[in-house]
Amino acid sequence: MSSNSSESLNDIKSLVGKMIFMQVTEHLFLRAQQMLDSEVTIEERVHRMEVLNNNMKWFNSERTRILEQLQLKISGQISVEHLNAMNMSENVFELREGLDGLSRRMDSMQEDIKCPICLSPWSSNGRHRVVSLRCGHLFGNSCIRTAIRRSHRCPICRRRALHADVRRIFSRRIMH
Repeated sequence: MSSNSSESLNDIKSLVGKMIFMQVTEHLFLRAQQMLDSEVTIEERVHRMEVLNNNMKWFNSERTRILEQLQLKISGQISVEHLNAMNMSENVFELREGLDGLSRRMDSMQEDIKCPICLSPWSSNGRHRVVSLRCGHLFGNSCIRTAIRRSHRCPICRRRALHADVRRIFSRRIMH
C-alpha cells in the first residue's frame, strides 16, 4: 500500500473517530440538560432550550462538515484504488502479451531444431544428423537423402538438389 493511500485511510479513520466523539458528546449534553430541567423557572428553561438549540445547530453543522470531508476522502480513496486496479490490469495485459510473444519465439525455436520432413529433432551425428542443401534449408541427413532420391528438389523451396549438395552442419548447439 502506498504512503498516500495509507495517509488517506488514516484521515478517514480520524474523521470517523471525530464523528463518534461528536455523537457521544451530543448524547451526554442532552442527558445533562434533561437532569437540570427538574426545578427551574420557565425563563430558565427557555434560556436552556435556546442554548440547547444553538448547541444542536453547532453539532449538526459540525456533523455535516465531517460527513462532507469523509465523502471527499472516500471518493479520493476510491479513485486511487480504481486507478491502481486499472494500472494492475494494464500490467497484467502487458505481461500476458509478453508471455504470448515468448511462447511464439519458443515455438519457432523448437521448429529450428526439428527436421521439417519428419518433425523429429535432429542430432549432431548419426543417421539423422543435421545437414543443409545449397539453398540453405536444414534437414535430417536420412530424410533429405530419401527426398532427393524421390524428387531431386528441396522439399521447402523446390530448387533442384543433388546428393552432392548435401552439406553437414557443425554446431555445439544442436539438440541430441
